[in-house]
Amino acid sequence: MKLSVFDWIWCIKGKLSIEPTQSSSEAFVKIESLFQTSNTNYKVDGETLTFTKNNPLPQDKMSVFDSGVLRVSGTMLHYDLKSRALLACFIAPLFFFALGHAGVAMDQWRNPPEVVKVKAEAAKKRSLIKPEDVPMNPVDKALGAPVPEKKKDGEEIGKRNRKPSMKTAYTYMGIFFALWIAGRILEHKLVHNLFRKRFAGNVAVKTSRSAPATDLNRSIAPQTTG
Repeated sequence: MKLSVFDWIWCIKGKLSIEPTQSSSEAFVKIESLFQTSNTNYKVDGETLTFTKNNPLPQDKMSVFDSGVLRVSGTMLHYDLKSRALLACFIAPLFFFALGHAGVAMDQWRNPPEVVKVKAEAAKKRSLIKPEDVPMNPVDKALGAPVPEKKKDGEEIGKRNRKPSMKTAYTYMGIFFALWIAGRILEHKLVHNLFRKRFAGNVAVKTSRSAPATDLNRSIAPQTTG
C-alpha cells in the first residue's frame, strides 16, 4: 500500500485562483517574502516553488509546515504542504492508548485474581479498625501530637489502592485528537487566506519587480549576528 494514501494526515493540499495575466514568476514574487525567513530554504524552478524549513522561528507565519510544493498552472495556484506537528498530534492518541493498555495489563499480571482477593480481605479488616480506637503512643502524646481524626464513610486513605485504568489515557487521547482536528482545519484556512491576501495585493512585496526570474532561485540560510 502506498504511503500517499495516508498523507492527508499530515499534508494540507488546496488551490487558489490567481489573476490570468500573471506568469509563474510574477505569481511567486508576490509570495516569495513568506519564504525569506531564517532557517528556510526555497527554490523556484519554472512553475514550481519548493521549500523546506529546519527549526523555524515562532514568528514565521508558516512555521507549522516543514516542507511543501507550490505550483502555478494557468490561473490556479496549487499547494501541497507537509507538517510534522499534525502528524505528531495524530500519532499521540495511539501512543497513549497503547500506554494505558500496557499499564492495565501490567497491573493484571502483578495482581492476579487470587492476590486481589487476599488484598481486599486484608483491606476490609484494616477498615474495621478505627484510628480513634487505637491508643496513642505516650511519647507522641507527650510531644503534643494531634489525635487521629475519624475517617469518614467511604473515605480512602492515600493512593496506594488506586488501580491503573484507561481513564487518563482516554483523556489525553481526546486532547491530542482534538488538537489534530482543530489544526487540520484551522491551519488550512490560515495558509489559504495568507496566500489569498498576498495575491490580492494587501501586503507589500519586498522583492524587486525588475529582477529576472532566474534570481528567484535562492536560499535563506540561518541568520547570525556578528
